[in-house]
Amino acid sequence: MAKKEQTYFCEICRQKVVVIEEGFGVLVCCGKEMNLVGVKGMMATWTAAHHKPANGVAFVCNVCKQKIKVIEETTGILECCGQRMHREEAPDYK
Repeated sequence: MAKKEQTYFCEICRQKVVVIEEGFGVLVCCGKEMNLVGVKGMMATWTAAHHKPANGVAFVCNVCKQKIKVIEETTGILECCGQRMHREEAPDYK
């Protein structure tokens, strides 16, 4: 289960997300479970880690209500609980 403030990434398309509301679902992108960025941080995984502006886009799972904020957006499809996540504007998320 993802915890609030944890960062996850997709090994295929390199999309990066941060959990802003916890849920019980598994985060999936490009058909594969997303990886948790560990103690070493993103720089151990990527050559560059550029965050999007604070006023970004959030996605929510309609089943478990887990909510994530996209840090680095790509064309990968985000899923949780076996369904596509629902996109919403996220002007208040930090």
